[in-house]
Order: sequence, then C-alpha cells, then structure tokens
Amino acid sequence: MTSAKQLVRHIVVQRQGLRELEEKLYKLQAECVHEYIETSTHRECEKCQKVESIHY
Repeated sequence: MTSAKQLVRHIVVQRQGLRELEEKLYKLQAECVHEYIETSTHRECEKCQKVESIHY
C-alpha cells in the first residue's frame, strides 16, 4: 500500500512537471504567428491552441 508521504511526493513531482509544461506552452503561444478560427464567443489558433474570448 502506498503511504501518504509517497503520494504527497508524487503530487509535488507531478505539479512541477505540469508547471514546466505550462511554461513551454506559454512560450510556444507567445512566439506563434496565430491562425485563428473564430466563433461568436471566442477564437482559437489552429497551430498553438491559444484561445481568446471575443465575447464582450
């Protein structure tokens, strides 16, 4: 059986990995030359998946 300490350690490691992936995605999206598909409420870049709300 997995102990609580092991689970907490695993969660910490996974959160760090998630933060690193989010930083990579943010950088990719910041450098992207966007090609948006627009709907009535938002637009999404086909290349980097960045979503922007256009609903005011």
